[in-house]
Amino acid sequence: MNPFSMRTRFSLSLLNSMILMIYLAGCLQSVSGGFSRDDQVSTAFRTGTVPTELTYFFTGRDTMPYAIMGVDPSYTVPSTYWIPFEPTPEQLRSMSSNIYGKDRYDPYGFSILAPDGAPIGIWFSNLRFPNVRVDQENRTIDVLYRNPELYDGY
Repeated sequence: MNPFSMRTRFSLSLLNSMILMIYLAGCLQSVSGGFSRDDQVSTAFRTGTVPTELTYFFTGRDTMPYAIMGVDPSYTVPSTYWIPFEPTPEQLRSMSSNIYGKDRYDPYGFSILAPDGAPIGIWFSNLRFPNVRVDQENRTIDVLYRNPELYDGY
């Protein structure tokens, strides 16, 4: 004979599920950064006048990148898909005007945000639905995206 009624077991299961969801939401929130569209960032990349104090990376080809980003130098980008470079204004103008797939979607600028909403970098691309993971404890940024050459419609 079971000492708990069906109603009690259901209530305990529901409570456990809610606790687990709250815990997981807290874990995800601690590493999920975000993007905030910023026309000034778009202009800075297109004119080659980005902030010089950031560390710059691109992904894709240097003649036709998928994306370009500048990151606060106190953070690292551990992914091998992001290639560090020290851009000149001319190089940035050239790369920004030749983003992969610009014939389909115009590239645009964003501020990269830490989980607390503080700006920690800038991003320029036309990739759709990128995801940024920020580990503030280890000071790392990882931007994930679908490879536009493998997926139609980005």
